[in-house]
Amino acid sequence: MGRVRLKLLNKIGGLRKRWLINTVGVIFALGMVCVLVVTASFAAYYYSNMESDMRNRAENTAVFFQEYIDLDYNAYYQSCISYAENFEDKNTIELQFIDRDGNIVATSYGHWSGTSPNTTDIREAFSTRGTPPPYVGKDPATGERIMAVSSPMIYSNGEIIGVLRYVTSTRLVDRQIVMVGLTSFAALLAVLLVVILSNASYLKSIMIPVAQITEKAKRISSGSYGIQIQTKYQDEIGELADTINEMSAKISQNEKMQAEFISQLSHELRTPLTVIKGWCETLMMDEEMDEMTRQGMKTIHGESGR
Repeated sequence: MGRVRLKLLNKIGGLRKRWLINTVGVIFALGMVCVLVVTASFAAYYYSNMESDMRNRAENTAVFFQEYIDLDYNAYYQSCISYAENFEDKNTIELQFIDRDGNIVATSYGHWSGTSPNTTDIREAFSTRGTPPPYVGKDPATGERIMAVSSPMIYSNGEIIGVLRYVTSTRLVDRQIVMVGLTSFAALLAVLLVVILSNASYLKSIMIPVAQITEKAKRISSGSYGIQIQTKYQDEIGELADTINEMSAKISQNEKMQAEFISQLSHELRTPLTVIKGWCETLMMDEEMDEMTRQGMKTIHGESGR
């Protein structure tokens, strides 16, 4: 009995494993796709807004400096430096003024001289004379992920004297995107937990009756004919149990009919054989019987007894 129950538990585990793979596995896969789509959508939204803000700042800078276009070269150059050093939003965005050689002349953090960041937005600003696409990647100097937009400063003679470059860290945006991804993943886990818990009783209502039916069917196959399966279900499981009960009852009835037939047949054969055996014994009492006949009667007597 213990071995039978162990086998049934193993089969129940197999059914649960198949359910986990076919149902929970599919839900998890689809959920992960949704998590990735939601995270990617929020990432695109956040970066798009950041890019739009940076572009607007660069375009407004270009419009602002058109008022200073009639200044002499040195005054125009110094106004770019002063604008960078006195930038109002320096707590969230760094504004750099980069000269024609690509060196940082001044930033919103103060007047200083530094090497060129040498990113694509700077090179394209010097070559296209317009606001190039933003640069999103690691800062060559610090290794921090940044977004940068450069705006060329064009003097009245059409000469580019430098570039005003807006730089901001993407750390907060990336952290927000990670939080969105984690929140979406937590929601997926919650949905999976609800699905597992809500289907636990349903699985139990299927697997336990199946295990009981399997156990009773094995007992019937081992010779316990007539045994009945008790079930309270009126669905397909109940129909299966009723079918097995009917089969068990019919097998038991056939076994009884076979036993009765053999008993009656034995009784019907026993009477004439007893008579034949008795007459053999009577005939063999004749002393005048020849030896061949006596041997034949002994054979008939022995076979009748057998």
